[in-house]
Amino acid sequence: MFDNVANTDYMINVRARVARLKQIHYLIAIALFIGTLFFCSMYASDLKLTTISLSHFGIYKKIGFFWNASLFIIGVTLFIEAFLNINKYMPKSWLLYLFIASVICLLFTASINMNHKVHYYFAYCYFIGYTFSIFLFGYSIMKTDFRIGITSIIISILSVICPILAIMYLHTFAIPELTHTFFIFLWVSITKFDTQYRNFLKRFGL
Repeated sequence: MFDNVANTDYMINVRARVARLKQIHYLIAIALFIGTLFFCSMYASDLKLTTISLSHFGIYKKIGFFWNASLFIIGVTLFIEAFLNINKYMPKSWLLYLFIASVICLLFTASINMNHKVHYYFAYCYFIGYTFSIFLFGYSIMKTDFRIGITSIIISILSVICPILAIMYLHTFAIPELTHTFFIFLWVSITKFDTQYRNFLKRFGL
């Protein structure tokens, strides 16, 4: 009897540690991306975010490798988070394959620089594919988890509208790309810390 209790406590501790490691991994990935963006912006001071696309960092002298490597790491992170979310909210869903295809496009975007035209096609497929995946994810879980479902739909819509408005008024691609990335990170953060998010909404009667 005592052995069973000990084993149960041990498994609970292991699962808690694994969950903690997953959260730390995600936060480190975001910090790495932000740090790389800051480093590239400082190093390539002649490249202004208001006049370029982020892909310009990928072909700029010695920092190209660091920028593309950070995109690759973000792609792997987004794949892991999509896999975890699908298994958590809707196990064995076909939607996982759409997430995977979108992430693969991001990995190709990181692997093939903007000197090749196919780079842009992969980038567009990632932006459209991952956003559409989030929308379908939210729509699919509306009945079982309304808060996360409606939040996912709202974020997917904003991740399209806001970058388009940014392009129209700023006439640049870097800011819209960062805006889209912000909403992607926001969605992943909310689904990863879903319990805290629900508790936050409950404080406002939502």
